[in-house]
Amino acid sequence: MDGKKENLLTSWKEIAAYLDRDVRTCIRWEQRYGLPVHRLDKEAKAKVFAYRDEIDRWLEERSPTEPLERRPSRPRATAGRLLVATAFVVVGVAAYVLVPGLMGDRVPADFHVRGSTLVVTNAHGGELWRRDTGVPNLRDESFYRQHFQAKRIESRYGPPVWPFISFKDIDGDGHLETLFSIKTADETNDDLLLCYDAKGRETWRFRAGRELVFGGKLFRREYRILGFDVADDDGDGRPEVLVIAVHKPDWPCQVALLDGHGRLKGEYWNSGYLMDAAAGDLDGDGKREIVLSGVNNGYRKGCIVVFKAGNVHGSSPQDDAQYRSAALGTGTQSDYILFPPTRLHTLIAQEGEPINSFWIREGAGLTGVTHDTGIYFDLDRRLACTSVTFSNFTRDLYGQFVRGGAFLPRLDESLEQELAAGLLYYERGAWARRPAGPQGASREAPPEARGRG
Repeated sequence: MDGKKENLLTSWKEIAAYLDRDVRTCIRWEQRYGLPVHRLDKEAKAKVFAYRDEIDRWLEERSPTEPLERRPSRPRATAGRLLVATAFVVVGVAAYVLVPGLMGDRVPADFHVRGSTLVVTNAHGGELWRRDTGVPNLRDESFYRQHFQAKRIESRYGPPVWPFISFKDIDGDGHLETLFSIKTADETNDDLLLCYDAKGRETWRFRAGRELVFGGKLFRREYRILGFDVADDDGDGRPEVLVIAVHKPDWPCQVALLDGHGRLKGEYWNSGYLMDAAAGDLDGDGKREIVLSGVNNGYRKGCIVVFKAGNVHGSSPQDDAQYRSAALGTGTQSDYILFPPTRLHTLIAQEGEPINSFWIREGAGLTGVTHDTGIYFDLDRRLACTSVTFSNFTRDLYGQFVRGGAFLPRLDESLEQELAAGLLYYERGAWARRPAGPQGASREAPPEARGRG
């Protein structure tokens, strides 16, 4: 008798598997036909064992006149197994269709707003989680759907439409977090940005703004988030959350750069609303810059602000003390540019005309667009103005005012040159002009800007 481990069967389950029968059949064979099974003691329920070679000899010695029970035919057993497997497949498919969340589809893809509650679903509509924000007068779902997932340019010359809800992996864990900016009809709590993890647990919240004094005037902490965006703004391989928040009744504007855990990496304050933000390589040196655009109320002019990646701090340069705060340090911007007003714009509004949107021409500068008049300013990699272009919208607006009796300078090349030379740059604590580049340089408009009119 071979006592090696590979010859030993140590339970009814192993014996049954070796004989390709079920356990009850093997017990019956022991009782009726003497199947060689051993026990550690004489108790009927004692642990059993057997040897493969003994079972093989027992099978060979069986008398043809004493056959064992006929094994059920293989096709019948297979059919039964197929029936069971088919049932499992049917149940599984039904569960996947009817309750997709039970099948492990835990990727956020859509949402619903139910009163004060945010409901996040997967691509099949299965609910992943729901959380009550505690804010009773949230804007409705249709509003949030207009501000979902990513920033986009919707109007020709207006500011971008920022997201107020977005699914992004912001902490590098391979799962999508949900960023949700509170928006209400009366703008209460509109300074809150909430972050939920893949299971709907709140991991952090950011409250925009703070109480500041500008020129002796106190500005209370009354801010609303204009929008947020998620991108690797500083080129370190990890995404940042850029948040723009504006004072509700007045002009201070905060730009906050948060890491994936909601910690403040940088903060910049502008005396006037900033409307657009993006990152890219302006000068072709292989390093990204962060660009902001909007208006400076102190100078009543549109502005563009440029930062070296990872260095967003301080406040905008202001000559008038009314627009400065002692609590804020000097801005770390590499460039601050003011854009000249036009007589055409003064007929529309008294305040400065914002640069409400722009696009970066990678390695070759950027193009900014004025809000009210639709004028394009092309800046080269040194950010000197190479050309000014009047859009069809500009010319139509000009014609309307001229026909109404307004006296305006002609929209010709001399006015383009005058505007190109009118940009001011903050350098070494003072405002200066840079030589304009060659006029008439070709414009490289993105698809969404081509044919605007």
